[in-house]
Amino acid sequence: MRRFATSGSRHAAAALAVVAALVLAGCVVGPRLVAGLPDETGWLVLPLDRWSALDRGEPEGIAACIDAACPDRLMVSVLRLRGEAAREARAVLADPRRLADFLAARDRADESEARRAVTTRVETRPLAIDGLRGFSISLVASGTGRTAHGATLARDEGGELRLALVVGDDAAAVDAALRQVAAEAF
Repeated sequence: MRRFATSGSRHAAAALAVVAALVLAGCVVGPRLVAGLPDETGWLVLPLDRWSALDRGEPEGIAACIDAACPDRLMVSVLRLRGEAAREARAVLADPRRLADFLAARDRADESEARRAVTTRVETRPLAIDGLRGFSISLVASGTGRTAHGATLARDEGGELRLALVVGDDAAAVDAALRQVAAEAF
């Protein structure tokens, strides 16, 4: 299996799943492997058709590599957003700190004392790859040191916004996967 070039250790990516959920919420169609992924070995193509809300967007492909055959645990998607979902995504792309502020406010408002006690440090930085703009995000949970990383690139296509989104344990693997998908799917 062709592997994305990576370095660093593996960490749990559960905290960044919320980022993927925000972007993927309501966006579904039948499962397809994302263009640019190394091959299908170890990749689970996600069938999300029960969460259908096609007025907000649609995926071109969504897959996760989480089993033992995967050199790095990753979730990768390419999707199109329209309407309010596209406007919200454009606002976050223009100012990724908005996402960090949203996550911090959500944590402060959590009713669970135990969850409020765990603070999360969120770092964002803008990305530009081959004319595409986006951002990367890293989350680090206090106390446990667990980290999760994500990155997205976007391109406006008429009234729609086309996004590539990668979430994973290792920042270098996330970056490498995003570059590969952007090169072959955009």
